[in-house]
Amino acid sequence: MHACAFSQYGGPEVLRWQPLPDPEPGPGEVTIAVAACGVNHLDLDSRKGVSPWDYEFPHVLGGEFAGTIAALGPGVEGWAVGDPVTAEHQYACGKCDACRRWHGELCPNYTFVGNDTWGAYGELVRIPARLLIPLGSVEQAPIAASAQVAVSTAWSMVNRLAAIRPLETVLVPSASGGVGSSLVQCAKLAGARVIASVGSVAKAERVRALGADDVFVHAEVAPSAAVAELTGGVGVDAVLDNTAGPLLGEHLACLRIDGRYAFCGAHAGERAEVDMLQTFVRGLSILGFRLSTPDEIRTAIRLALDGRVRVPIDRNFPLSEAAAAHEYLERREHVGKVLLTAV
Repeated sequence: MHACAFSQYGGPEVLRWQPLPDPEPGPGEVTIAVAACGVNHLDLDSRKGVSPWDYEFPHVLGGEFAGTIAALGPGVEGWAVGDPVTAEHQYACGKCDACRRWHGELCPNYTFVGNDTWGAYGELVRIPARLLIPLGSVEQAPIAASAQVAVSTAWSMVNRLAAIRPLETVLVPSASGGVGSSLVQCAKLAGARVIASVGSVAKAERVRALGADDVFVHAEVAPSAAVAELTGGVGVDAVLDNTAGPLLGEHLACLRIDGRYAFCGAHAGERAEVDMLQTFVRGLSILGFRLSTPDEIRTAIRLALDGRVRVPIDRNFPLSEAAAAHEYLERREHVGKVLLTAV
């Protein structure tokens, strides 16, 4: 097969379209011919060498994907070559003590496709058959590939981590990306009023079209000032953040008494100052997202396939042009998802 792999850390140019051995499915495994693969900010960190993973080179990224089954390993039943599928992008071993106690999220052998294994920045990807999720047709591949990480993360944050309730008001900072736009929609499904911030005026209407009740440009007005005006000085019940960074203090200041700050990433910066006195005096909760459960992943994909949550696909790149996709994503001009697709 050919795949976009990297053999050293660095800029987008380290990703090269090159021949690599075909992944052969072992017992209980399948290989999938990739039709679409999502590009995530974690992929950028991985390529730069600033993610939690140390890779053996060459390495192939890409954790969320969809396509058709290309080959079945020994013992795989109920599936056939050519079936259109997507798959869970992470999984527990199912054998350790944590898994036996129904705590797969604590599995010491937890595997992230595209990080702990080769991913889908190529023509073929190998996964355990137990992760497969059927699609109605291969035409649904772009929807499934765009929803796996973004919508499952948003769904988990809204319903489990922050436990958003009907009639609450939430702030979604940087709401134009894949996760941010999904947070807007999942919060609306939960019955919340959604205030969203974006980086430019050009993105505002596109985020409003996803269901946000109010949208402001954080470069033009401080989030705390915008939220105070929009809530009559009360503040929001929760902030659902996927960036963190230097605006963390501002976002905490947007919360009302006993408010919840839930976050799932730190792409705007991994260090930030926090006023701890105000945090505990006002009874604020800071909640870090770690994993979506298998049920949440499958629910999220179904929401996307049913059209209840729409992840806008900002731009498609051929699989062979992953370097260009990374370069584009780093410019932060996108609204929605960036995909790699088979030609």
